[in-house]
Amino acid sequence: MIRWTTDRVWDAVDAWRWVPPTATKVVTDEYALAVTPGSYALTYVYGFHVEDVGRVDERIDALRKRIEDLGGTGARLQLTPRQRPPDLAERLQRRGYTQIEEADVLVWVLRDEEGALKLPEFPPPAGISVREVQTEDDYDTFAALGTTIFGDPPPSLEVKKGFVAEFHRTMREEGHSGRFLAWERRSAIGRGGMEIVGSVARFWGTGVLTEHRRRGVYGALVRARCEGAAERGAEIALVTARVGTSGPILRHHGFRPMGTTRVFEVRW
Repeated sequence: MIRWTTDRVWDAVDAWRWVPPTATKVVTDEYALAVTPGSYALTYVYGFHVEDVGRVDERIDALRKRIEDLGGTGARLQLTPRQRPPDLAERLQRRGYTQIEEADVLVWVLRDEEGALKLPEFPPPAGISVREVQTEDDYDTFAALGTTIFGDPPPSLEVKKGFVAEFHRTMREEGHSGRFLAWERRSAIGRGGMEIVGSVARFWGTGVLTEHRRRGVYGALVRARCEGAAERGAEIALVTARVGTSGPILRHHGFRPMGTTRVFEVRW
């Protein structure tokens, strides 16, 4: 079993890059980016790293030109403690970028030193069940909750087709969708995603409808994915949780805090 040091965890964070199936991907020595079409017209930029301080502003401007040439109308840059230069956030803000998100990075190790299963203790909420998405109807429900909970724009037809095709491929090849719904009777009231890469289970897109919060639904979604991750051989659950909301919940239940990431956005 891997010893999950701080450096190993940040290696896993740096490797976690959301790239929609229809995105145009570009990887250079200085950054990796994904240009998304249609209603997701923003470009996601990861791993920006320029050691030569004298060239940083020039490289930020060159990044904008590269994105515009690819059809992007804005950008979101994720910054971690490893980004260089250390004052990158201030440089971005001088160019019109605004911080839109700060997230806690938290880890749960799924087995103890003897290899025994170790799960976080979240009391099961009365009348709530959590199950993995298995059908296209449930997939549509999962996507619709994202719009309701997070205000995500409805995807273009091209983007939606890409996501649905990816869902069917994953189900066919792995028998798992990586998407979970929390139900109260026949109503879906919360959702959460999971992607397993090697020994790491990445938890994403967790949210609960406003009127059903503070009932333990969030914890039930976390617990169900931890169980599923352990069954599929993952060693850790890696979560980026919003500071001030879900972050404190996970800390309270024993998740280990590693630091924070920030996201800066600009639209042109």
